Amino acid sequence: MGYNMRQRGSNFRIKKENFDVALKAIVELADDKNKHQMSGGSWQGGKQTGWHYAWVNMSDLASAKTIKDAIGVWRWEVFSAEPEISREIEEDIVDIYFVGDKIGQENLMFEAIAPFVEDGSYIEMAGEDGAIWRWVFARGECNDCGATVTF
Repeated sequence: MGYNMRQRGSNFRIKKENFDVALKAIVELADDKNKHQMSGGSWQGGKQTGWHYAWVNMSDLASAKTIKDAIGVWRWEVFSAEPEISREIEEDIVDIYFVGDKIGQENLMFEAIAPFVEDGSYIEMAGEDGAIWRWVFARGECNDCGATVTF
């Protein structure tokens, strides 16, 4: 189950000099102090024994070594202006693309990296019920903005 979504467009940028701090912000989400935010988990004997964000492999999140890998754990791909020759992005991130099917808790990841995303960046999505929204980055924050479509 879950809510299907697809990406409609984006204008998303992170400067290379912010990669390390953005990576740290994402990886810190794997810390146990954030369990209260995690919507998934495992249970044994009627007790919760594990926690995770929706659709996120916590081991991969905790061990991510690059910004590309850390964002990839959340089912997003990032791209630079230069063609990728190596596994890592060598220049500023200039685009992002959703490679999953269902909405997860990416809003928490976007909130964590918002201080390092260029103002004016956005990611526009559409849900299975026709809803349209954007995650908009400005002044170090990420806001979820719904759309009203009129004809």
